[in-house]
Parts: sequence; C-alpha cells; structure tokens
Amino acid sequence: MVALLEELSPRVEQYSIDECFLDARGIGHCMDLEEFGRQLRGHVLNGTGLTIGVGFGATKTLAKSAQWASKEWPQFRGVLALSPDNPGRTAKLLSLQPVEEIWGVGNRIAKKLKAMGITTALQLSLTNPTFIRKNFNVVLERTVRELNGESCISLEEAPPPKQQIVCQSQLRAADHHL
Repeated sequence: MVALLEELSPRVEQYSIDECFLDARGIGHCMDLEEFGRQLRGHVLNGTGLTIGVGFGATKTLAKSAQWASKEWPQFRGVLALSPDNPGRTAKLLSLQPVEEIWGVGNRIAKKLKAMGITTALQLSLTNPTFIRKNFNVVLERTVRELNGESCISLEEAPPPKQQIVCQSQLRAADHHL
C-alpha cells in the first residue's frame, strides 16, 4: 500500500500495517483535497482490492479525526477534508467525536476525561493545554494542541532504526582429539 501511495505523494509515513500518513501540503493549491482523496481511494482499490478511508487535516490528529468521520458517516463516501479555511466544519466534527475515538486517547484517559465532563473532541480542544499537561501528560497536551491546528507530531518518512541487543551463545562439540 505504501508504494501505491508514494506514486501519488512523495512523502509517506507508514504508521502501521494498514495506516499511513502522507504530506498533502501544496496539493490543495492544485486540486480539491476531497477529489485527491477519491483518487487515492481509487488507486489503492485498483492496486490492492482494499477500500480505505481518507482524512485530511492541518495536523496528524485532525487528519485521523477526519479519517474516523469518513468511515463513520456514509455521506462522506470515505473521504473528508478538514481545512483551516472552514473552522465550522472542524468544530462540528469535533463536537460529534467522542473522546474515546480521538487518536491516542485510550480507555483509561477517556474515562478520566469523562469524569471531568469532557466527553467530545471539541470539549477537549477547548481545554487549557497547561491544565491537561498538569493533570494528564505531555502526550495529551500535544493532542489538545493538534486538535487546535498546531502541528506537534511531525511526519516521519522512515521510522528510526530499532535498537536490538542480540545475545548468542554457541555450543561446540567437545574436542576429543588431543
């Protein structure tokens, strides 16, 4: 799938076995992002037989929220673009997205947020990032900033090499020739 996406975008990060991020900066100047998303869907479908959901956003977190909505509501037909030019659309989506559906928010954090009265992505986005950092962690603070359009998580074209410690022991047959 990565090779197929790289045919249409020069900067692609494989996030997991079935998820990628790509840098779509500049594409919006040449064509409609949702049209580009439909091209991506068609290209992957033709190349693999798989249907994908496509979400565009100013940050990785907003792109994941858009991708979540592209699959959640059929009217988007698998593609949704969130743009800084249309903050109302972003706010509407975030108001409908439960906190447990936000990228990087697990069940434990979602439960704690809900206990504080924060049940939607919009409510989380309106929470003071310093308060979030103090009561949770820097990762959730970055999520809040990302929901507000501040890019805190960069595109990694190649994951850093994994460090490995290898221990090998070799058993030799006893040498009986003296």
